[in-house]
Amino acid sequence: MSIQFNHLKQTLDQQHRQKIFGIPEIIRRTIYLLGLSAIFINPVAASEVQFPKISLTTAESYIAQTTAEDFVQRGVEKLATGDFRGAIDDFNQAIKIDHNSASAYSIRGHTYTLQGEFKKAITDLNRAIEIAPNFDPAYNNRGFARLQMGDLEGAISDFTKAIDINPNLALAYNGRGFAHLQQENIQEAITDFNQALEINPNLVLAYNNRANARLEQGKFKEAIADFNRAIAVNPNYAQGYSNRGFVHLQQNDLQTALADLNQALEINPNYAQAYYHRGLTHVQLSNEEEAIADFQKAADLSRQQGDMTIYQNALDQIQQIQP
Repeated sequence: MSIQFNHLKQTLDQQHRQKIFGIPEIIRRTIYLLGLSAIFINPVAASEVQFPKISLTTAESYIAQTTAEDFVQRGVEKLATGDFRGAIDDFNQAIKIDHNSASAYSIRGHTYTLQGEFKKAITDLNRAIEIAPNFDPAYNNRGFARLQMGDLEGAISDFTKAIDINPNLALAYNGRGFAHLQQENIQEAITDFNQALEINPNLVLAYNNRANARLEQGKFKEAIADFNRAIAVNPNYAQGYSNRGFVHLQQNDLQTALADLNQALEINPNYAQAYYHRGLTHVQLSNEEEAIADFQKAADLSRQQGDMTIYQNALDQIQQIQP
């Protein structure tokens, strides 16, 4: 059963605007655990920090000899593997050792944001800023938390403060650009994404977000070029393939869309949005069985991941095919 392409485009546009920054858990964890958290505490990569193996009998002695920053670094290492609980335990220990560790409060607050515990996140980030009023990572992290909460003006204020303190903080430009994009201030958004990429030409998120800004302008060619750049920087960037497939779908280039969405799912077999987009592509190709299978998979995954928007949309699409 086919649907009108204009209606399809409207549905995708609305959904895509809501997902640009990766708010669904599966995307949120992907984009914010790819080495980004380490810069929120200091320039040392978490992978460079070595921790001795300890037994239960030596644990108390080890803790006594370990600095707060050691625990922060180990927490970041756990955070990078998705061990949120273990990371928070280490950040808690860091704060016990040093009640004035702005870095520990900042990264623990960011971890709470990743878990959707925004009240705890804001409390921690406020404390980090109280301790160190010029600590730009804390403003950046609070801006991200406020962005997730829908407080766009608050997010812009925090990202701007982070930039004032550190004009080379590319992630803050990217975050502020996304807030502008959510407000439909497209040119301001593009200006910020451009600045982020001037500072860091390998910032995949900025290419992705600038591409979405181009889509809002109806500039499909430029959007595809940015998704191409994102994929060139990170060939395993599933979101880039999925988003590029979305553009091809909008242009009714269905086989190319299908190829991109297949690639996205090869990289990340648990990518609910890619299954949903591929299901829509199959609808346009009149592949009803394949469409139903993809929508069902999208519904199952999105329900597990807590994304009720994709879940409901997928069920609605199945209902349209099987009334």
